[in-house]
Parts: sequence; C-alpha cells; structure tokens
Amino acid sequence: MVPGAILARGKDVCKRNGLLILSVLSVTVGCLLGFFLRTRRLSPQEISYFQFPGELLMRMLKMLILPLVVSSLMSGLASLDAKTSSRLGILTVAYYLWTTFVAVIVGIIMVSIIHPGGAAQKEMTEQSGKAIMSSADALLDLIRQKEDSWRKGHKTPG
Repeated sequence: MVPGAILARGKDVCKRNGLLILSVLSVTVGCLLGFFLRTRRLSPQEISYFQFPGELLMRMLKMLILPLVVSSLMSGLASLDAKTSSRLGILTVAYYLWTTFVAVIVGIIMVSIIHPGGAAQKEMTEQSGKAIMSSADALLDLIRQKEDSWRKGHKTPG
C-alpha cells in the first residue's frame, strides 16, 4: 500500500472512532497514573487535588440522571397514541417509582450494614492537629460539598 493511502485510512478510522479511541486512551493514562502515583507517598492535600475532578464528574452525572430518565420516559410516551399511552404510562411510572423505592431501601440497608467511610471518619477525629488551609483548598471548597458540617448537623451558610 502507498503511505498516503495508509495515512488517509488512519485519519478515517480516527474520525469515525475518535470518541472510542480517546476513551480507551484516557482509561489507560488514568490506570498508569494510578499505578505510578501509588508508589509515591502523596500528602492528603495532593490526594484531594487528584480527587477533585472525579468528584466534579460524579456530581455532574448525578445531576443528569433524573432529567435524562424523565425526558426519555416522556418522549417515549409521547410517541404512542393516547389510548395505549395512558395504561402504559401508568405502568411505566409505577415501575420507575417501585424500582427507585427498592433501590433506596437496599441502599439504606447496605449503608447501615457496611458503614462506608467509618474508618476514615475515625482517623479524622483521632488527629489532634488542625489542617492548614491553603488558598487552593479555599478555592476548591467553593465547589466541594461541606460533608463534615452535614454530618455534625450544622447547616452551611448560603
């Protein structure tokens, strides 16, 4: 094959599968970074800097779940005729509410059995010194949740 044809074919494959290639590349880079950074002893502040983009992504995904499900249910029901969609709509909404209820109950049971974050919370209370607040922490705290104040029952101003 001619090198120009190989290059054109490579560009075509990259154009068609660009998102897949970038996804696999980002997973590979993330795994390699994780393996290499695990050998270093990072401070809690450095760890929080690496956690921040992931926390932001997870919060954005959580914000998208409910509107995406509701809009897909509505658009699916809107495409049906009125007689069929009334019964099917009731069944769909009932099914969605029932599965949500079961998921909440299973989540509450699992949290009460496992106690996630219990060991980390115990470590934080055992430390006597206060953490030094940097300007980067102050900037990140504008976006991060105030989980400690929620655990203690205090409301955050805002």
